[in-house]
Amino acid sequence: MESARVPESLIQRALEWQVTFWSGEVTADERAAFDRWLAQDAEHVRAWSQVQRTSHRVRSLTGPVEGDALRAAGAARQAATRRTLLRAVGLFTGAGVAAYAARSTPPIQSMLADHRTSRGERRDLLLPDGTRLVLNTYSAIDLRFTAQARDVLLRAGEVFIATAPDPRAAEGLAHRPFTVHTPHGTVQAIGTRFAVRLSDGRSMASVEDGAVLVQPHLAGSVPVRLGTGQRLWFSETVVESPVASIAGDSAWTRGLMVAERMRLQDFLAELARYRSGLLRCDSAVQDLVVSGVYPLDDTDLALSTLAQALPVRIDRLTRYWVTVRARPG
Repeated sequence: MESARVPESLIQRALEWQVTFWSGEVTADERAAFDRWLAQDAEHVRAWSQVQRTSHRVRSLTGPVEGDALRAAGAARQAATRRTLLRAVGLFTGAGVAAYAARSTPPIQSMLADHRTSRGERRDLLLPDGTRLVLNTYSAIDLRFTAQARDVLLRAGEVFIATAPDPRAAEGLAHRPFTVHTPHGTVQAIGTRFAVRLSDGRSMASVEDGAVLVQPHLAGSVPVRLGTGQRLWFSETVVESPVASIAGDSAWTRGLMVAERMRLQDFLAELARYRSGLLRCDSAVQDLVVSGVYPLDDTDLALSTLAQALPVRIDRLTRYWVTVRARPG
């Protein structure tokens, strides 16, 4: 017998949560609120599962046009890509989510970005100047290459960049700086390999080789130089002191997560960025210490490996709702 249809109001609410997760920058309070909503009723779980299936259809209809965009295919193709996305969102989400989206500028900017990835996806791009760029899971960027500058606008998630010399300089033209813009400031490359990430209302820069200049938006603030093997977090008004980078800062570009004495709760929060649905940590085990190297392309395998290394078990209510608990006995 066919199951009852999920109420439209619940579908719209689940879609609102999906738009929030699409932003790639979900706060701990938002995850807790989603957790409470999902646990309230089995119908909420059904609505969320249905939206997860739909979201893959939206993504497939609206995937970015990588090569053409990078070869400056022109404004007409970019506009067509955005119209396709808007039609898909309108088809699958309805007026309720459209109203929510209008109020949520960052998620919409992410969905309309030149290049973006879905959860668990990584993407390599070769920019027009020869720079190599890698987008991490649930990330989005816009490119602004002009006669004066080479700009990357990070809309969501994380990006790794290995800059190339500006080819225009070799032609005797003025050198164009290479700069990553975030909602909190700018990170300007000085012949370098580096990563920039958005998380919890802040930006993080980490340098693998070379140096960058970090400049928050606050007028009059002094840029901070960040060198090889250093990382720092910054907001619109504050730049924290540089600290040593950790091994895992760029390991994700190779499909790996490196944990060095991480709290289990923090480890699972990071792993959750690479899988759909909800990954919870029971408070009884949240302070267990995790070390090791885990695969990001198979998060189920990562969880199974975790259960072998720690006294925990993996409980699955559905494929989209997983809880890590203490192992009995």
